[in-house]
Amino acid sequence: ARLAHVVLPGASFLEKNGLAYVSVDSPRTRASNVMPRIAAATHDVAYLRFHGRNWKTWNKKTKTSGERFDWLYSPEDLEEWVGSIASLAEGAREVYAMFNNNRDDFAPRSAVIFRGLLDEAGIAATGGLDLPPAEMTLF
Repeated sequence: ARLAHVVLPGASFLEKNGLAYVSVDSPRTRASNVMPRIAAATHDVAYLRFHGRNWKTWNKKTKTSGERFDWLYSPEDLEEWVGSIASLAEGAREVYAMFNNNRDDFAPRSAVIFRGLLDEAGIAATGGLDLPPAEMTLF
């Protein structure tokens, strides 16, 4: 599935004021506090945040954000953003994709998957190549 490109309400305000729209990947739900999945750029920097798709925990009272954003992205989940990232890259000087699915090591693991999909599609990218060490150390 590919993301729909729609007219972004308020885009002219953002553009006029030099503000970048933040595209968001989040659960598909009827909750009013969930951003729709829209790929848009209103600045020469495009920004995309991956929050995970766990609708069961999105509005649940949790002790940590890791519980709320408990989602390991699959290649199929991320595949729908590949074409959109390519489109954003055509119109923006820089495109950033940040993973905030911060349960365990889900964010870096998802970033590695996404980087692989971008490489396969021939989209120039940096970062997201290697997983962090299995055991974290302070020094």
